[in-house]
Amino acid sequence: MKKAFTLAEVLITLGIIGVVAAVTMPSLMQKHKEKELAVGIRKLYADVSNALRLSQAEFDGDIDYSTVFNPNNTSYESAVAFSKYFNGAKVCKDRNACKDLYHKIKYSKRYEGGTGKAVDVNPGYPAIVLNNGSMLYIYQSNIPDCYTHVHTQKHDEQGNPVFDENNQPVMVDYNSYFCALIYFDVNGPKAPNRFGQDASRLLINKTQIIPSAQPYEGLETLKNILAGNDKFIYEDYNVGE
Repeated sequence: MKKAFTLAEVLITLGIIGVVAAVTMPSLMQKHKEKELAVGIRKLYADVSNALRLSQAEFDGDIDYSTVFNPNNTSYESAVAFSKYFNGAKVCKDRNACKDLYHKIKYSKRYEGGTGKAVDVNPGYPAIVLNNGSMLYIYQSNIPDCYTHVHTQKHDEQGNPVFDENNQPVMVDYNSYFCALIYFDVNGPKAPNRFGQDASRLLINKTQIIPSAQPYEGLETLKNILAGNDKFIYEDYNVGE
């Protein structure tokens, strides 16, 4: 005589499977999403690098990315000039020109920017919109020859100014070599819209493209991904608190 599962046993088994699925599925979906983002970020970095190489093919001599990111340009002029090296790209002059595409981006860790409360950002720079939906926000430096010496007040990791024991500003000095900054969101207005996940920042100097985000702009994640280690580093925080 063959034994069969009773209805109660079947329901219990299905219930256990349902509980396990409910526990594991969100984690699996998150890992799948992050895998997609990592692939997208590596491709975006490769596309930007290729566009820079193409821009130099028009000029003789040594590599000099200030030819396309010219310090005499506005950010919009440089966005237009650089967009020519991406097939099917369009340029948004500002958020008023492309209201459906500009969006707020959370920082990868709590950032106050001197406000005393956690903030996010809505980049207003001219943007190159690639045909896959990625957005490159272009900030053109107007520093002659892409170099300057900076003397400025020190800020902590949350963006607040630092003072000494006498309540005097703590100053720092450094040399700045950059022609332009490129803030990016690899999937445009789609979620998660967070530095350290789908957004970060690149620096363009005269000869290099450099992962140059601040810690609160996803630097750790960007370096991990470009090194082939798809580890995402970010923290949850509530804007306005």
